[in-house]
Amino acid sequence: MEQAIKYSNTYIGIVDKPMRQAIMQFANKGWKKATQLFHTNNENQEANLLASFGLLYSYARLDDTKNALKYADAVLEHTNFEFWPYLEEHNFPRYARRFALHYLAYDAKENQQFTEAHDYLNEAIGIDSPIDDLDDIPLLETKVSVFLAANEMDAAYNQIQKIGLIDIDNTAFIEIVQSEEFVQYMEEHNLEPLKKGVKNETAKEALDRFKKFLKIYFENDMDEINNYNPVFFRKAKLIELESVEQKFDFKFPPSYRDFVLKHGLFKLGRWNDYESCLLDPTEINTLHNELDKQWNSSFVELNEEDLEATKNLICFSYGDESLQAAWYYCFDKRTLNPETGEMNIYTFSQDEWDFTALEMCTNKGFDEHVVKLINEKIEEFLNPIKQNYV
Repeated sequence: MEQAIKYSNTYIGIVDKPMRQAIMQFANKGWKKATQLFHTNNENQEANLLASFGLLYSYARLDDTKNALKYADAVLEHTNFEFWPYLEEHNFPRYARRFALHYLAYDAKENQQFTEAHDYLNEAIGIDSPIDDLDDIPLLETKVSVFLAANEMDAAYNQIQKIGLIDIDNTAFIEIVQSEEFVQYMEEHNLEPLKKGVKNETAKEALDRFKKFLKIYFENDMDEINNYNPVFFRKAKLIELESVEQKFDFKFPPSYRDFVLKHGLFKLGRWNDYESCLLDPTEINTLHNELDKQWNSSFVELNEEDLEATKNLICFSYGDESLQAAWYYCFDKRTLNPETGEMNIYTFSQDEWDFTALEMCTNKGFDEHVVKLINEKIEEFLNPIKQNYV
C-alpha cells in the first residue's frame, strides 16, 4: 500500500480529484468506495496502472473474483515491458505485476489448473531486483498449497524444506511438518550436511558436493539438474599454462594448476555463459589490460598507485552471470606464499572504481575460492530464514 501511494506521489504527479480520493479510500481500506473512484478516465499510462492495481486489490478484498481477474489482466497488460526494468527506481510496477500473478495463480489453483498456477508463480518469483525488498515466502507458500491441492506430497515436502519458514498460523502446513511422513522425508532428503563442506575441502570435492545437492534439491529432475550442474569444457595443457606464466611473470597456484590439468575448465551450469566460468588460458590477462581494453584506463580514473596494482592481478575467471556483483576473479601476485605457492583471490566488480591497491581478499587459494562459490550457490537456492516449526 505504501508503495502505491509513494509511486503516485513521485512518478504520476498531479492526478485528478477522483484518483486522489480513490488513493485515500484505498489507504483507509474503504474497498467499495475505492473501486468506484478508481474507475476514472485518466490518459496517463502510469496512473492507469495504479488504478488497475487499486481495482484488483479492492475487488480481491471484496471477494469479487470476476472483476479482480479482469484487473489482474489489466495490470499485466500495463507492465508487459519488452525488457523488464529491474533496476528502475520506481519499483511499484514490479510489485503490482507480482501481486497480479499471485492472484491469478491462486484462482488457477482453485479451478484445479495446477500447471497454470505454477507458471504464474514462477514468473512472479522471477521478477526481482537488487534494489527491491521483495518477499518470496508468500509465493512459495502458495506453491506448497498448489502441490497439496494436486496431491503431490513429495513436491510439497520438498518446497516446505526449501522455504525454511512457514506461516505459523497455517494449520495445514503445521500438520505436515509434524507428520511422521514429513519427518521421514526430511531424513531421506536432508540438505543440511551439503550446505558446508568438510574441513580443507578441495575444489573438486566442493563441486561434487554441489552435484549431490542439486540431485536432492531437484528430486532427480535431470533437466533442472543439468541447468546448474558444473559444465566442464576441456583440460588445460601444461604448455598453455607455462606460456601464460612466462607472459605475465608469475606461477599459477598449485591448487589451480593441478585442477585444470586433471579436471579441466568449468562454469556453473549450462544455462549461462559467464557464471564463475574459468577463462581459457588464451584469454587469461591482467586486470590492467582488461580495464584498458574494455573501458580505457583513463575512464576508470584510478590513481597511479592503484592503476599500477592492477598489473599484479591476473584474471582467471568471470564472476557472476549478470556481471553485477563480480566481473572477474583474479590471482593476486602480491599475496604469493613462497612456501605453498598459493595466492589470494581478488574479486573485481563493476562498482570497484574506489579500487585500493592495498586491499586484500580473504580467499586463500583456488580451492577455498571454489568452496566459497559453491556455498554461496547453495545458499541462493535455499535462502533459509531460520525459524523453528511449531
